[in-house]
Amino acid sequence: MDPIHTRYAELLEAGFPNGQVCLTWCQNSDLEEVARRFGAAPETGLWATVDDLEDLEFEHGEELVELTTMGKWTIAMEPDGFQGVRAAVLEPLSASGCAFSVFWNGELDNEVAYAVDGRIVTSFDLMNIGERSGSDPAALDELLDQVGLHDGLPAQARKARILALGEAISGQRLTPQWLRSDQFTVLVADPLPDPLVPAALLNPRAPFLDEPEMKRILADPSPTVLLDITKLAVSFTVAVIDLEDSLGEKTLQVLEHGEHSPGEREALKSHLTRLRTETDRQAVRTQARSTSGTGDEARPLWRRSAALVLLEQALGPSPIDAARSAAERAGNFCATRTDHMRLHVLSNVVARIAYDLRHP
Repeated sequence: MDPIHTRYAELLEAGFPNGQVCLTWCQNSDLEEVARRFGAAPETGLWATVDDLEDLEFEHGEELVELTTMGKWTIAMEPDGFQGVRAAVLEPLSASGCAFSVFWNGELDNEVAYAVDGRIVTSFDLMNIGERSGSDPAALDELLDQVGLHDGLPAQARKARILALGEAISGQRLTPQWLRSDQFTVLVADPLPDPLVPAALLNPRAPFLDEPEMKRILADPSPTVLLDITKLAVSFTVAVIDLEDSLGEKTLQVLEHGEHSPGEREALKSHLTRLRTETDRQAVRTQARSTSGTGDEARPLWRRSAALVLLEQALGPSPIDAARSAAERAGNFCATRTDHMRLHVLSNVVARIAYDLRHP
């Protein structure tokens, strides 16, 4: 058997996860600093034996991060998590060095990323290695050839070779002894927010980022822009979905100018709720009468209902909840990648504001 496959088989035999796992190599041996860059509080961490880990993994699931030092590196394993492969974590982990992370959940969801000096230089899907992105997509090509990782391999072979790639980058071998050693365990109960703008939109730079309204929001990701985000999401939805009685325009007027009379906001919300309930009933009846068997006749009604929910949520009393719901729901009406990414960025801004409010 190939040595790479042999080592992977030995890891599986020793208890390495065969389902979901995220494994991250970081060129930093300060466990507490690594824990902080994962978004965990290192003072709450504890050393756990292999027997302890089984209970901790069952109790905490995806919040658990298990850290071990190897030379000048730290290896972080998340048996049910995925934080390490996120840019919000991997980029800080690579500050003044490099970091490499791989995540898979069976064969359904996979991601590999490599960062240097605080920036992701290459990333790809483990099941689509030929399509790489980042500031230098070819950064790992020589090492990919060295470990024999390429498209056309079975899933298990790809997993074995991606771990070998991490070993080649770090110079640190994964062994059964590592799996059975004590681990410094921490919890990521409040994950770090994503970067406001995904790296894929910066190289090359997406033109919509330089639109005046977007530039202003990105320049000041604070509670002062929440209403602007809500209005943008509502405006986008109203432009896509035709609602009778100018309900979209009325919602925007209340958001922008406030109530002309006491109770106007709640009255509009109640009207939207009633209309949405009736639309749902119509959609159910239409779908039941469908002759195509696909339910296509009811699809416009379900979209209209979703738009009405968005308007309801936008009128809610909490600015941050209204902005979060409106930006996320407006993404359901995107017809182009540009529209989708514009709303994705706005959702990231709301998430960053929410995180900052929780961590003043």
